[in-house]
This record gives sequence, structure tokens and C-alpha cells, in this order.
Amino acid sequence: MVRAVVSGVPSGTVSFHTDQGTVHRESLPGDGPGTIEWRTSAEESAFVRVEVRQPGQQMVALTNPVILS
Repeated sequence: MVRAVVSGVPSGTVSFHTDQGTVHRESLPGDGPGTIEWRTSAEESAFVRVEVRQPGQQMVALTNPVILS
């Protein structure tokens, strides 16, 4: 389970990226913080990283890749 808990970016977008490209994208609520989850395994994904973007698509957060094993 990959979980991103995000605040400070109302109506923003959270996306999960792996060696397969963008695998999940979901919008945050307009009224405050949100939690976005996505399931994978080491067999399906070598790594996962997360991007958070404002509604205008400006990036506000980017994680380092987390290697799955």
C-alpha cells in the first residue's frame, strides 16, 4: 500500500509513478487535506514516487523514488 497524506494544496492532484510510468492519479478535496492510496507489489513495480501539483499543474512536491523489494 502506498499512501500520500497531503495538506496545503486544495483541489490539487496527486499522482503515483513507477518504472511503468504514471499508474494512478487522483484529485484532492477542495476543502482541505486528503489521503490518496494505491496498491502495488515489488513484482509489479520496481519503485514508486509521488508528485503533488496545484490545480494549474505547477508542481509543489516530488518524492524520491522508494525501491520496492
